[in-house]
Amino acid sequence: MNEVEKRILHQIDKDYSQTDLKIDLVQYLRQDSRKSDYEKTMKGEEFKHQFRYQEIEEQDALLMQVPNINEAGYYAGIVALKSYVDKFHSELRVEIIDPIIDYFYLNPPNKESDFFQMFNTYARQGEWEELLKFQEVHDMCEGFIFKYIDKCNPAFFGFSIIDGNIDASLVVASLIKKKYPHIKILMGGNGIEVLDFGMLPNPNYQSTQYDFVDVFSRGDGEATFVEILKCDMSDESLEKIKGIVWRKSTGEHIDTPMELVHNPSRENVNMEELPMPDYSSLESNYYYHSTYQYQVPLVLSRGCPYRCTFCSVPEFIPVFRYRTQESVIEEMEYWVNKGRKGFFMHDSIINGNPKWLMKFCEMVIDKWGEYQIDFGGNMRLQNVMRDLDTMRLFRRAGLSKMITGFESASEPVLKHMKKYTSMEGVREIFENVRIINKENKKKIPWAPPMAFAMQIIIGYLNETREDFEKTVEFVKEYHDCMSEILTCSAFLLHTTLKDKWIKEGEPLIMFKNAVIFDTMYNTTQDRLDWLNEIEEVFKEIKIPYSVYNRGIFHELIEENKTARDHHTWIDGEELPQKNEKGNSWTRDEINQILGIKQKNLL
Repeated sequence: MNEVEKRILHQIDKDYSQTDLKIDLVQYLRQDSRKSDYEKTMKGEEFKHQFRYQEIEEQDALLMQVPNINEAGYYAGIVALKSYVDKFHSELRVEIIDPIIDYFYLNPPNKESDFFQMFNTYARQGEWEELLKFQEVHDMCEGFIFKYIDKCNPAFFGFSIIDGNIDASLVVASLIKKKYPHIKILMGGNGIEVLDFGMLPNPNYQSTQYDFVDVFSRGDGEATFVEILKCDMSDESLEKIKGIVWRKSTGEHIDTPMELVHNPSRENVNMEELPMPDYSSLESNYYYHSTYQYQVPLVLSRGCPYRCTFCSVPEFIPVFRYRTQESVIEEMEYWVNKGRKGFFMHDSIINGNPKWLMKFCEMVIDKWGEYQIDFGGNMRLQNVMRDLDTMRLFRRAGLSKMITGFESASEPVLKHMKKYTSMEGVREIFENVRIINKENKKKIPWAPPMAFAMQIIIGYLNETREDFEKTVEFVKEYHDCMSEILTCSAFLLHTTLKDKWIKEGEPLIMFKNAVIFDTMYNTTQDRLDWLNEIEEVFKEIKIPYSVYNRGIFHELIEENKTARDHHTWIDGEELPQKNEKGNSWTRDEINQILGIKQKNLL
């Protein structure tokens, strides 16, 4: 047993009282099969997680997405790439691997730990090198990722990144390049747009410094990925590939090897040409299985037509486009013929075009009858849902689980967020769900009820105590229409929205980072207090819930007590970072400038 395996065994011996997972590492080392006690299928059958490196063969490229455990269902991008290669370029050998889930399967993560807060981070983005201090990262690479590489001997290793996994992806990529300098590291996915050259740039990311990444891919990646795999990686070849940012090895016009070349953008792929996604590489993965059970993932569209202020999707995917209903029905029919009638839509929004969704539901009913299919997905609350007959149509076609960015029950907050702003309308929608569930309880008692999986944001920029209380009261009143509180998170402020807030002329913002900031309406401590308060409500009404990102708030609040290096804007003008005495601004000084004595702003 080597040192890495000994460390993992030591970690597994810790008390994980919050999980039923029981693993014998010795069996793993012997490559015996094992079971996850807490993972049962809906039919009561036991599920076996498969460590795929035991059977995987040599590949031209490996694809991986570092998991964000807080946000399930992240596989669509890499599956689309592999499916495209398999259908149109079968001479290329590409496989999807998930070695970090192998690691977490043996070593269930403590979501409150310092390591996990850094591993899946929004608040400390750009500090990826800090992860090198954690032994867990080295164990993941040495004990798992490197085993796949040794077995597959790939020429390329591709990462699909989202905004919550960039730092973990960077640190893993750096360690791969250090051990295997000949492997070309590729990065693509929506998270690319958070890098300093992206459409939603975070200045903490300095892409020219990531000399371990050979190519960044922007936009739709299917054709780009194939062209990269087929080229010889020379400067002459790379400069012909649209949609990439790459490192020029030599050249008269490049000052250093670190400088990046930005090629012209690539056109969007025609969604009707994309092959049916093949998730077979993941069906023995416990994380995939626990997310979907027997539901089949589907993709109806890419992007979102709405522009919620806090959402990165419109920046990542500026153009909203969707497939024809006929092509979706054809894909569903393939699975129905295999006995699979449950579906989950991967889309950012499934009712981005309400007329499209209504026609789709009519076609489902014509094809298979009422209540024969079950599906769910992300839905925006909107006027069309106030119509009871429309909601009945959705339910008859099989829509049961609606993941909704409810966020707040305050109209002023929703208006600034650019969400659906009529709380009268929202109540009508929830009342419609009550009526439908009451009707169907008698008509089809075997079918699951229609319900919302709620996403709630606490402490948005202009949210007051009164606004927060409206959200609490709404959850209490309508919790019978909710299957769970999917996410409840304190608001994190990205730089673009912060700059917009200042330009709007709001009287005050004190900003240190995405977590530590204060406005006229709430403070960092307010957000944390409200998060704890609403959690007690979830417990009281006995609804499943997930409170997100609280650990990083505690950590950064403690740090901030000794380092108040805020940048402060009053009426759009930035104050000097220090006062006349060379000290940080005090609460009384800020209050005096604003003429507000009763509000604690720090």
